[in-house]
Amino acid sequence: MNTAPPVRAAQRKGKMNSKTKPKDQDKKTERLRALRLAREAESKEAGTWGEMAVGEITHEDTRSVFVQLWKGPRRPDPFVPGGPRVTGVAAVADWTALVGWVNERRATGFAQRTLAWNVSEAEAQRVMRLRVAEWRAAGFTIVNPLAAGGA
Repeated sequence: MNTAPPVRAAQRKGKMNSKTKPKDQDKKTERLRALRLAREAESKEAGTWGEMAVGEITHEDTRSVFVQLWKGPRRPDPFVPGGPRVTGVAAVADWTALVGWVNERRATGFAQRTLAWNVSEAEAQRVMRLRVAEWRAAGFTIVNPLAAGGA
């Protein structure tokens, strides 16, 4: 007669208990942290580290694009009611243009993308100018006043 305790299915298939971490997980986490800190130090040394971010919203059907700049981790999103908003006179003018542009188009066809984050204001402006030039070369209309006038 077999007196061994029954083997659970998870043990038979070699599945790990969800409460335990693999031995390599701590090493992986530490390695990724070291890489992140090295990139951060490199950016700070180059003078490109900051709290600005750059993104874009495209509408392929109308071949138009809105290139956004914002401060902090939360993107001002015209598609989310009660989401984060922008401050400053120039930024408010851009926000008004963004909301008007979104409201004039069908809801389908929009695509959002973050281009850069944790960059200085000068680096964010540089990234924005590059993207605006690329979109113009591709025949897209630049919607926002800050990007359209600055590039």
